[in-house]
Amino acid sequence: MESVAAITRESLYEEVWAEPVSRVAPRYGISGVALGKVCRKHKIPLPPRGYWAKINAGRSPKKLPLPTGKEFENYSLPLSRSRTYNPSNPDASRKKATTAQERIGFIDVPEVLESPHSLIRTASKRLRRQTGWDNYKGLRSAQEEIFHFEVTRDAIDRALLIGDTLIKALERQGMKVWVDTEKRRTLIGLRETSLTIAISEHVARTKHEVTAGEKKAIERWQRSPNRWGSGYHYPRPPDYDYHPTGKLTISIGGYPSRSWGDTPKTLLEQRLHQVVAGALDLIEEQRIRTEEQERRRLAWQKAKDRYDRQVELRKQELEKLEKLKASATQWLEAERLRQYIDAVEQSAVRNGGASEELADWIAWARMKADCIDPLVAVSDSIIDSPDPRSPGYYY
Repeated sequence: MESVAAITRESLYEEVWAEPVSRVAPRYGISGVALGKVCRKHKIPLPPRGYWAKINAGRSPKKLPLPTGKEFENYSLPLSRSRTYNPSNPDASRKKATTAQERIGFIDVPEVLESPHSLIRTASKRLRRQTGWDNYKGLRSAQEEIFHFEVTRDAIDRALLIGDTLIKALERQGMKVWVDTEKRRTLIGLRETSLTIAISEHVARTKHEVTAGEKKAIERWQRSPNRWGSGYHYPRPPDYDYHPTGKLTISIGGYPSRSWGDTPKTLLEQRLHQVVAGALDLIEEQRIRTEEQERRRLAWQKAKDRYDRQVELRKQELEKLEKLKASATQWLEAERLRQYIDAVEQSAVRNGGASEELADWIAWARMKADCIDPLVAVSDSIIDSPDPRSPGYYY
């Protein structure tokens, strides 16, 4: 199978303008409608209506150009070649890609559960418990412990039989089935890709009509003098009544996801080959989506690292520049002090000479100027020392 990166916008553009979409789509194991959505999403123009009729008539209609831009550089599509596609026989491949029964074969569901799968054996024991069920719809489910069933008591046998047949069919296709007790879900997986799976029963809902017994309970509560006390709760009837329908549905995946259920003409037992084929397609779509997301994440991470390096380099340059400015300011300040000290000394000489006190001050001032000057390696023993520590309060 080709990698995701091998399917580019340019290659798909050439394909859809060389042949109709209905002939191109089976190469990727999807329908023409799905391929049209991919093209529109990734800004790949499609031939307009009547284009192929003009081609067959010997005319040369105008071909719409492929939009380009920086966002499409090194761009790949979330597509891969179908495993069932045969270039030497595209018509047979198209039929094979769209017919689940030919891909998988009809899956026969036995009438009796024999040699059940270990997941089904555990689920059977758990679902048949008499106590521990509090679902207001009457459904039994323990997805944190067993295969994810949500069924009423009367549908348990049928659900287990379908689940057992389905699990074995999935495993024949190389898939694994297991229960993630931590995240309370059942998963099917092929290699590194996994999807959720569940078998549920539809429960019909009708408006609840208050019964005679419920009316008497309400009246008895109203007559009670302690009706607002502890232990006296208002006997509120339910808003709806729920009725089992026996209609089962198999759901696979979150996004993308698919569901198969009983229909007026076909039972779910007769559609298990569609479920297995759909599970394979969903896992392939998920794999493609995951690889595309990883490719985009790596591209984003590369751009992010480049951006961070540029930001850090700019930050370091600014810090160095600020230090340079500070050093230049300190040097100018030191030179200004030295000029002032020289002026004071010259003024004292003109006025009869510097006194001993002034000479000490001049020596002290020159030392302070040297401490400020970044070009002179001198440290001030008082100013540059740590702040004195306070003794605190006296008690």
